[in-house]
Order: sequence, then C-alpha cells, then structure tokens
Amino acid sequence: MAAAWLLAVLLACTTVPWGAPVAVADPASDAQAAVDQAQSALDAAESRMAEINEEYEALSAEVDELQKRIDKTAKKALKAQQAMLEGREALGDVAVGEYREGNLVSLLGVVLDSKNFDDLLRNMEYVNQIMSYQADEIAKQKERKQKFDEVSAELNEQKNDQEQALAAQAAKRDEAEAVVADATSQLSDAKADQAARLAELARQAEELRKQQEASEQEAAAEEDPNANTIDREDVVSDDEPVADNPDPDAPGQGGSDGDDSASDNAPVDKPEQPSKPAEDSNEGWKTGVASAYGGKTDPSTPNPGTTATGAVCDDNSMGVAVPMSLSGYRKLFGRTVEISYGGKTVYATVNDCGGLGGGSRALDLQPGVWKAFGFSSCKAWGLRTVSYRFL
Repeated sequence: MAAAWLLAVLLACTTVPWGAPVAVADPASDAQAAVDQAQSALDAAESRMAEINEEYEALSAEVDELQKRIDKTAKKALKAQQAMLEGREALGDVAVGEYREGNLVSLLGVVLDSKNFDDLLRNMEYVNQIMSYQADEIAKQKERKQKFDEVSAELNEQKNDQEQALAAQAAKRDEAEAVVADATSQLSDAKADQAARLAELARQAEELRKQQEASEQEAAAEEDPNANTIDREDVVSDDEPVADNPDPDAPGQGGSDGDDSASDNAPVDKPEQPSKPAEDSNEGWKTGVASAYGGKTDPSTPNPGTTATGAVCDDNSMGVAVPMSLSGYRKLFGRTVEISYGGKTVYATVNDCGGLGGGSRALDLQPGVWKAFGFSSCKAWGLRTVSYRFL
C-alpha cells in the first residue's frame, strides 16, 4: 500500500515541472482594469455627448432660420392665393353676366346691325376689343395660378426641410438619453468620481429635453378683450355626418370615395413626411374634422366679428379657429395653416379659438376659407375631414 502511494507521488511530480508558477488572481490588477474600462466608457460617452450638443445647437439654428423663411414665404402664398381667388371670382362674374344677358348674341347683333362697311369695321373692332379683354383676363388668371403654384412648392419644400430638421433634433435627444443609459449600465458599480461624471451626462441629456419643452411652452398673447367670436354656438351639431376627404392623395389620407371637384388651386405634390410627429405635437401633417363659422350664413356669430387675435371675421376672412382644449393653442395664433381637401389647397391664418364641439373638431373655417373650397355656406360645408399642417 505504501508503495502505491509513493508511485502516485512520483507520477504527479513528473506532470508538474518543478518550480512552475501557480496562477494566482491579482486583485490590484483586476481593479485597475475595471477603472481603466470605466474611464474609457466615460470618455467615449462624454465625447459623444459633446458632439450631440454641438449638432443639436446647429439643428436648432437651422430650424429657427427655416421658420423665418417659412413665415416670409407663407405671406407670399397668402398674397398669391388672394389674387388668384379674386381673379377667379371676377371671371365667374363675367361668365354669369354673359349667360344672363346673352352678351354673345348681343355682340353678334352689333355686327349684323352694321349699316355700312365702315360701320361694320368699327363694330367688329369693338367686338374684338371685348373678346381680347376677356382673353387677357383668362391669361392673367393663368399667371396668378402659376405664381401660386410656385410659391406653394417653395413653401412645401421649406416646411419639409424644417420637419426633417425637427425629426433630427428629436433623434439627438433620444441618442443623448441612450448614451447616458448605456454608460450607466456599464458603470453600475461606479465610484464617486465616475458617478459625478455620469450625473453630468444625465444633466446634459435632460437639458436638451428641457430646451424642447421650453420651446413648446413659449408664452403667447392672451385673447383680445374685445373678441366676440369665441363663445359662439356651433353652426352644426356633432350629430351631423362627417364627410370624408374625397382626395385619396391628401397627406395623411388612406384614400376614400367621393367626387373630386375641379379647381384652379390644386395642391402641388407633397413629399412623404420624414417622420411621424408625436401625438401631442403641432408639427407635421394631421387629419381631423373641420367645421365652419362666421359671415352672414352663421346666425350665432357677429358679422363682422372680432376674433381672439383682434382680426376681423366676416364674409371674406381667410382665418381659422383652433380648439381651446388643445394644449398651448395660443402659440398657434398668427401661424399659417395649410389645409388640403378634395384636391384643393388653401392657406389660412390661425386667428381665433373656440369650443369646436368640445374639442372633437380640429379646425373651424371662416367664410373666405370654405368659399375657396367651393362651398356657399357654413351648413353647406358642414363637417368634413381635412388634412392640415401648421407652417
């Protein structure tokens, strides 16, 4: 038995060389590696956060600059739209007058009633001038339409660029939070100095979020004390059926059946949005119900009336109201809103507010707006689904 034990010892000695070092964990070395790893993670996080802050500031400047350009172009669009609508109304009056008075027959009678050749030449020249005037008016209206389309295209391009910048801003805020979350997960056992650096990163990420909230909560003017259109009654009740938007290509629309009305202010093509805005955001295309109010066809609203911003609401005003239930609705006052319905685009100014069916409606259109869409009264408009975005 003793011999067997001795043999086992000798065999063991032959497999393990004499003097071979035995691996022993070095606590100091492991601790230093952990510190180095933590420092590296924090350095990378701080470096990326600095880049994010710089990129965010650049995007903020870009958004502000684009808003200035949008405001300027929106004024041009409203002016071009007004000229086009006035020209369309004038041509409509001429057409109605010719139909009622039989001007074409009368002009032919002028020619046929000529007593001699000289008289015929004079009468033909008279008829030619009238026809030339009408042709000139049609040509001018085409020019107005072209100018409106050009300004609309410029405005849409600027707004789409801004929405891309806003989406990039949101991505930067999300990335900043992700940087903090990742660094925190890597440094769960962070020491005091590392924890302080983590806290600073978290503060910077929160600062980006607060900047956005401050921008969204900018102080806005209170309603004009002389306003008399705010506490109005709805022209139609919520029991009224809501008409779908007959334009399947309208932004935000999934397509619907309906007769598409021809118009001389059809919208330009609208690129797809770069990102879906937050539900509580006032940016990007939205779909909602629009009602109508104001003017002689609205028995409950003074005509003319004074809106929340002090603007006039009458039979030709190109304004809209927003629901008072909308968070921060006052900061929308003065902004231009682009509305798409039935293959037509109309620009209006947010200058009023109201109950709007307890907030079930997104917009309340003043007479100039629903007339531009081709409707004759508030009740004729009723309740309709529109696409819209604030510029």
